[in-house]
Amino acid sequence: MPNIEEHGCLSELLNDKYNHLSLVSWCKPVENKPWGYYASFVIGAEWIDEQETLIVMTKGGMEHVDFLQMFMSCFSSDLAVDEFSKIYTIDFDKPAIEAPALRSVVSPLIVFHFLNVVSRIKTLKKDYVHYNENLKKVKGHIRMLQNERKNIATKRYDRIYCDFDEYSVDIPENRLLKKALLFSQKFITNLIASKKSYAPILFKLTKVLSLFENVSDDVQYSEVGNIKGHKLFKEYAEAIRLAKIVLRHFDYNIQNVSFEDSKVVPFTLDMSLLYEHYVYGLLYQAYQNSVSYQAKGNTGCPDFLFYNGEYSAILDTKYIPKYKEKILDTHVIRQLCGYARDIKLLEKIGYKEIKENSDIPNVPCIIIYPTEGDSMVNPFIENQLKDICIKPERGILHFYKISVPLPTIK
Repeated sequence: MPNIEEHGCLSELLNDKYNHLSLVSWCKPVENKPWGYYASFVIGAEWIDEQETLIVMTKGGMEHVDFLQMFMSCFSSDLAVDEFSKIYTIDFDKPAIEAPALRSVVSPLIVFHFLNVVSRIKTLKKDYVHYNENLKKVKGHIRMLQNERKNIATKRYDRIYCDFDEYSVDIPENRLLKKALLFSQKFITNLIASKKSYAPILFKLTKVLSLFENVSDDVQYSEVGNIKGHKLFKEYAEAIRLAKIVLRHFDYNIQNVSFEDSKVVPFTLDMSLLYEHYVYGLLYQAYQNSVSYQAKGNTGCPDFLFYNGEYSAILDTKYIPKYKEKILDTHVIRQLCGYARDIKLLEKIGYKEIKENSDIPNVPCIIIYPTEGDSMVNPFIENQLKDICIKPERGILHFYKISVPLPTIK
């Protein structure tokens, strides 16, 4: 079972059995390194073949990064419900992998993602639900044969067996969501027992569950596959998809909900994309609608645009800790220079009258990079963006750096 860290090398020899893997690729990352199968920014666990597995962990050790805090910050933004799904993949068709170092990643990732999507549902869907019940008064149609067997033959003359439809929130879609919420509640309760700082997520879940007060959790395993979302209800469609993942992850048995399981389902998690979402969550907490995510321009999509009526900037996250000590790479500078000359992007940050023959505006370009070994902190809260920029150690105008630390477990 090979275990490597981000940017680590699995093998210097070309081996066909590694070609299908998602966690490593055949490349020559820098000039002074040989060709080989290198990990990049993707962590996780996957099967190499039927006997051997590959595990890739974050550089410096998985035990130090507080993924739960990262997920919680990611979900504080206003991103579309399906954006976070691009960060990770899960393969339930293959056996679980023994990977104790990754146990704090997969289950919280699935549960927190599901909870965030369901929390965006403000009103539950209703539909007609078919019932067969023994009632005290007639409702709908009397089922004559059943009524004779259940009531007349047993001399229960005060009862009438009826067949009726009722417009209700207790529909299969909502039942599935509630069942997955109860699984999530069990998991989060166990999680809080080990760290009290995660208590706000339980409060959020309790608030969501109150919306399902009149919904039962009676969903049979055989029914789950037949429950579908609807394209017109994006939150519902994504919530139903994730609810199925939650139930399958815990093998449809609430007794299997555990934070201590040493095995993980094969998965991949893109750390660069996770960091991007994490930073956006922090920016959104501080600046709300002054920040836009992945705005489309003629030259591409910078991670963030900032405009509050007084100050404009183009921001890009780079999951490259070396920027704390080293200068920015040339290709990074060129990339942002292109964004700073993109008329479509400039118009979105306040430059309304700019034309192709206009003078190039002096737009601040900001690189956001991570540091390691720091505690959870949001550098943007109660600070103006322009006041926390650090000038790079290089003679380039209007280029700045901001360090946003990865949260760590104390």
